Amino acid sequence: MRDSYASTRQFYEYYPEANSFAGVGFAVGDVDDDNDDSAKVTNLHWHDTSVASTWNPLTCHGFEDNPPEVGDFPSVSNYGKVPMMSYRAWKALEPIIGDVCEALPVNHPFVGDYFLIHVLRTIEALDEDASEVERRSANDPRIRQVFRYAFRTDIIEGMHIFKLPNKQGGGLIVDDVFRKAVEHNGLRGLRFRELPLAQES
Repeated sequence: MRDSYASTRQFYEYYPEANSFAGVGFAVGDVDDDNDDSAKVTNLHWHDTSVASTWNPLTCHGFEDNPPEVGDFPSVSNYGKVPMMSYRAWKALEPIIGDVCEALPVNHPFVGDYFLIHVLRTIEALDEDASEVERRSANDPRIRQVFRYAFRTDIIEGMHIFKLPNKQGGGLIVDDVFRKAVEHNGLRGLRFRELPLAQES
């Protein structure tokens, strides 16, 4: 039986407000091209090994049709599951996520410092048997879509941001502690759509 905190804990998929705040993009190169910054950004989501010691800041660009306001969480058009945060957002959130994340500086068109946030924890946190999911096909058991989530809260206890592996949909998940820190510090640019949870038996 889940404890009272686990049963009331709320989860959200990381989701920047791309329609309300300016976003960025990174240069796309050929396959295996050292100048393919887009692939370097995408790889941050699929790999958990630290790159901070060898990181050279990538350059991103804005878009002509960007909204005029710049938020604390610009959307990354190449791959939206990789967070980008302002300096003040990172400093506000570092106390709760800094043990599982590293901030990688980028060159950007905005005022102030911004970072790509490399989340270093991919966890099979989804209880697949208790969740309501759609598989890719009869021959491919990877999850295409999750309709209702059941998390293995014992293995994500104390963790406020984590990644699901590709076979479980590859989502970037944050919890209510993360959300409250964003709201308490007046940070702008994220939408918090609560993930529907499976009924407890």
